[in-house]
Amino acid sequence: MRVKLPYLVCDCYDYGKKLLSTYRTHFLFVVHTKNYEINICMLGTNFVDKCLQSEILTDPWAHTVTENHIDQYEFANLRRQCEKLLDIKMSDMPTFKGQTENQIQPKQFNEFGIDWYDQIFEISHSIYDNRKKLNDHFPAHRWYDDLCITAYIGVQPPKPYKHEIHDETASKIWSSVTYITPDANCGTMMYTENNAQTLAKEAPWKPNSTMIFCGIHNETWHSYESTENSNRVTLNFFIKQKSGAKQPFYP
Repeated sequence: MRVKLPYLVCDCYDYGKKLLSTYRTHFLFVVHTKNYEINICMLGTNFVDKCLQSEILTDPWAHTVTENHIDQYEFANLRRQCEKLLDIKMSDMPTFKGQTENQIQPKQFNEFGIDWYDQIFEISHSIYDNRKKLNDHFPAHRWYDDLCITAYIGVQPPKPYKHEIHDETASKIWSSVTYITPDANCGTMMYTENNAQTLAKEAPWKPNSTMIFCGIHNETWHSYESTENSNRVTLNFFIKQKSGAKQPFYP
């Protein structure tokens, strides 16, 4: 059962027990399961906390890999809804405009029957509020004064699809990908140069595992591909320069 409660202090609502100071008009969803309650407003806080608690791995360049990143119940909710995307053809998707991959923006969730807007909003809000801490967690990062969050569900076609090696677009300063479905696929492959022969490591694909890094020019070379006969579905967040951003989500 989901109960919708009006409130004014989402950012500091502590599981229905106390209210603190930051005011923002919104709605709080408390999801009741058999054993526990989930405050959707806490999804963002928990997401950021796990980012900041994750160990920095330096081989071949700075990144983190965090398992069970999103609350178990809400991730299962998201994954269940995204399983309908596993077999859909790219050309049959409402968002298709001739591109190889499809990015389902939060405003388009309804077109796909995905009820996860409030959750992606809260995570994006917390990422934005903690943008400096999240970047300073890494040894080096880019920075811009005008920043925003872009967020979407990514759908990549089945094998033999391969996304080219790249070091990350200059406008992106912090990149996060959470693997959703299927059970097995290719995660994120990391290289020391813009050359497939320099493959050094792969962040393994595991549902609800998140790989994060700060893009550095001519250093953070990476790619991904599909190894299965179904689509590859991910949850993506980026902190990036707002100027020139095509579809900024927050703020």
